[in-house]
Amino acid sequence: MKKLTLVCVAFVLAACQQTPQQEAPPEINEVIEPVVVETPPPVVVIEPKVLAPHEHEDVWQRIRSQLSIEVPDQPAVKKWKKYYLSHPRFMATISKRAEPYLHYIVEEIEKRNMPLELALLPIVESAYLPYGVSHKSAVGLWQFMPASAKRFDVRINKWFDGRRDVIESTNAALSYFEFFHDTFDEDWLNAVAAFNSGEGRVGRAIARNRKAGKGTDFWSLKLPSETNDFVPKLLAIADILKHHESLDYEFTPIVNTAAVEFVSVENQLDLELAAQWSGIDVSRLQQLNPGLNFLVTMPNQSHQLVVPADKAPVLRKKLSQTDPKNWMRWLEYKVKSGDSLSRIAAKHDTKINEIKQANDLNSNRIYIGQTLTIPLVDFDKSMWLSSTKKGRKVVHTVKSGDNLWDIGRAYKVSVKDIVRWNRISAGSILKLKQKLTIIQ
Repeated sequence: MKKLTLVCVAFVLAACQQTPQQEAPPEINEVIEPVVVETPPPVVVIEPKVLAPHEHEDVWQRIRSQLSIEVPDQPAVKKWKKYYLSHPRFMATISKRAEPYLHYIVEEIEKRNMPLELALLPIVESAYLPYGVSHKSAVGLWQFMPASAKRFDVRINKWFDGRRDVIESTNAALSYFEFFHDTFDEDWLNAVAAFNSGEGRVGRAIARNRKAGKGTDFWSLKLPSETNDFVPKLLAIADILKHHESLDYEFTPIVNTAAVEFVSVENQLDLELAAQWSGIDVSRLQQLNPGLNFLVTMPNQSHQLVVPADKAPVLRKKLSQTDPKNWMRWLEYKVKSGDSLSRIAAKHDTKINEIKQANDLNSNRIYIGQTLTIPLVDFDKSMWLSSTKKGRKVVHTVKSGDNLWDIGRAYKVSVKDIVRWNRISAGSILKLKQKLTIIQ
């Protein structure tokens, strides 16, 4: 037993000798420094915000962000691109002319989910001149011929030519493009070509190529030289707009908000009164409503009067507070048997002298069938002085590209004056070498 005890003690002593030495625990007050491992900050990738069309500050940028038609490397496109780049002030002029209409046209194109390149087409068609008339007698921003206008329900009558009206002409043009797009296998370039030269001509060109086993895209078709330039011009402008920064070509900004509003008029309205009530110059109101042949809306038909956006609420309020029978400053009256100035004045609650002044009459003599302008409310002779203005007479000979609006600006007279002096309507189609009398 004693022997066994000695063996156990020896074993324990041997085990103690083989056990590793433990470090002494730290003192209670000893501070242990933590090990800090620095991690780099996460990499944050900020994606550029993609603006919705209406969020852009500039209408041109709104168009630029939605351009979708591929511009091919074609000689004709290069030619017209070079031409526009060599005229750096061209787009500044276009911006000034397009400013009242472009925002509206862009929104109408977006509503129909059509290529925004179409908003550039009036640059090619009319240089954004609503009074523009081509050598083929096409009229307005979109250059409609009478037959095409009638086909798409554009109204043309004594009082109104919808081809010059931004609402009617734009609606008709976009409907026309949709029709051509569907007709020509959803090819937008062929649709643009057809707008210029007619669906029959483009359709026959496609049929010939198809029969000959050739391509039916625009670049493969044999079309008139005017059309061969028409489409490349549009593409050249679109390409310059898209790459304007690298090309150092300026499109004068147009604020991306509505410049105009449309005031519904259900009764005939004199533009001179509308201008007076809304606080704008009548020539400005006339410029915004080039579809009106006279300074008055159509009788017995509703009309959308184009008014500067900030003035529209004022005019709407005035119209709502005014009896429609007082919306006309004048009317046309055809003299009948038994009429006299005194009877006519009494019938229309006006004065003989006012009728004489408005018609530049030197006596009370009138004749059957004569058309008189009868002033109705708030007659102010100053509003009519331009019609009886006496001064230096100038004869202007119409040249290519002339229109009443530009002629008026050149001589510092209104379109209304030119119309009165020459006994034509504001919608008259000017002819080359036509003589116009201008009084200064």
